[in-house]
Amino acid sequence: AGIRAVSERVKASLMERYGSRISEPSVIPAAVDATVPEPVRLPAHPAFTFVLIAVGRLEPEKRIEDILAALKLVVVHYPMVGLVVVGDGSERRRLERMARALGLAEHVLFLGKRSDARGLMRNAHAFIQASAYEGYGFTLIEAALAKLPIVTTDVGIVGEVFKGYEEALSVPVADPTALSLGIVGILEDTQVRLELPIRAEAAARAHLASVGDVPARIAADLARTLKK
Repeated sequence: AGIRAVSERVKASLMERYGSRISEPSVIPAAVDATVPEPVRLPAHPAFTFVLIAVGRLEPEKRIEDILAALKLVVVHYPMVGLVVVGDGSERRRLERMARALGLAEHVLFLGKRSDARGLMRNAHAFIQASAYEGYGFTLIEAALAKLPIVTTDVGIVGEVFKGYEEALSVPVADPTALSLGIVGILEDTQVRLELPIRAEAAARAHLASVGDVPARIAADLARTLKK
């Protein structure tokens, strides 16, 4: 009787697949706390000084292996770059083995699931995501609020909230070389490194302001559905 989608991208995919067989979905985004927590110190990482941070479940669809492959390409020329991975999941052991096999053991820290992930973001230098798909993208909003430049695959709310190459560096899915070029772009271009997070934060805050009271919107949408 009613369908809720958390982004225009999800709504479009549903309409493309099912067309008139379904009710037109209501787009009501996920609720994200706009409060920015205090910074949390990252663990010591003497092998690198420029910190990329990835936050999320370590599952196949997150494609963390693409970030590791991209990092391998980057550290050849920029050995001061490292990666902090916050999150846990079924892929963790495989990814740890992959990091060692690629010679990145000194450049990657796996921190596991952390309740203070947003605080850790504030002590990183850039956020990176390589997901094959996202319905929404909590961590992109959180990274923008933490004032981090973002390198991400074109999924979820990319293009809807964050415009590629204006508020985030957006690359194709399953393309480690493109991810590596995004990282290098942030490293080499001071203007990008400084201006991208300013625009991303503004876009995130504008989005959250436009979303309004999410629970109230869901309740109203359910009430309309019940009347059908």
